[in-house]
Amino acid sequence: MRELSIESNGSLEKTAVYINGEQIGGIHQMMLHINEDGDFDTIFVYEGTDKQMYTKNLFADYLDNIKKVPPTFTEEEAEFLRLLTVTSDGNLENTLVYINEEPQDGIVDLLVQIQRGSPAQRGGITSMFKKAEPGESPVFRAEIQYRNEDDSVSTESVFG
Repeated sequence: MRELSIESNGSLEKTAVYINGEQIGGIHQMMLHINEDGDFDTIFVYEGTDKQMYTKNLFADYLDNIKKVPPTFTEEEAEFLRLLTVTSDGNLENTLVYINEEPQDGIVDLLVQIQRGSPAQRGGITSMFKKAEPGESPVFRAEIQYRNEDDSVSTESVFG
């Protein structure tokens, strides 16, 4: 079983990603989508320690040359963040979802999408000269839908 944790306040700048408790760096894109129809999609695009780009299934593939980085947040800073944790072996039936260590039941749909922008989007000297390519703008989206007791569906921000 692999454990993915995302700690955030809802902004890309205040977000850290952990795999099995260790903070990961070099992430270019991550998408996690789970729904009650049986969809379980996980895409993880990152730059490895060897400077190569990798595209992997987060829960099923071996993560070659993953960059581990020191923790970004102190314990005091982390108190103001929410923690989403997903444990899985790549099989939807063996997947558990927690928010701040509380198990989440009745999930209809969970979507987390993180995409780092191009260097031009992030600023710096090259941003004045380079036009951003389509699809290179930063993205941070995290929504969860629950089925209510009356069978209606409610949508919430995971980190809001």
